[in-house]
Amino acid sequence: MRTLKSLVFVVIFVTAGASLGCWSRPHRPVTLKELSGDYVCRSAPGPPQHDPDKLTLNADGTFVLIHMPGGHFGSKEEGKWEIVNSPSHPEVAFGRGLFPIRVKGRKVRLLIDEDLGYWYEKVR
Repeated sequence: MRTLKSLVFVVIFVTAGASLGCWSRPHRPVTLKELSGDYVCRSAPGPPQHDPDKLTLNADGTFVLIHMPGGHFGSKEEGKWEIVNSPSHPEVAFGRGLFPIRVKGRKVRLLIDEDLGYWYEKVR
C-alpha cells in the first residue's frame, strides 16, 4: 500500500513538473519585421475602458504614438523603439515603457496591462 502511494505521488509530481516546464520554456526571439507595423489599443471583452490610441512601429526603429482621449486626437509622441529579447519573454521598449510581446500565429500583441486586459494589437 505504501509503495502504491509513493508511486502515485511520483506520477503526480512528474506530471505537474512536465506541465509547468511547458509554461516556463523560453520564448523564441521576435524580429523587427514581425513587430513593424500599425497597432491599435484593445481591451478585454466588455465595454472599452481605454482610449483608442494608435501606434506605429516603423522598420527604421522609430515609432509614432497618437493619444486619442475620448476617441479624438489628443497628442502625438515620437521616438525610437527597440526589441529586448530576454530569456523569459521578449519585450519592446518605446517612449517610457517596456511592453511584453505575445505572438500567437499571425497575431502580435504588446501588453499594456495584462491584469486589466489592455494591449496594442497589430492590424497591419
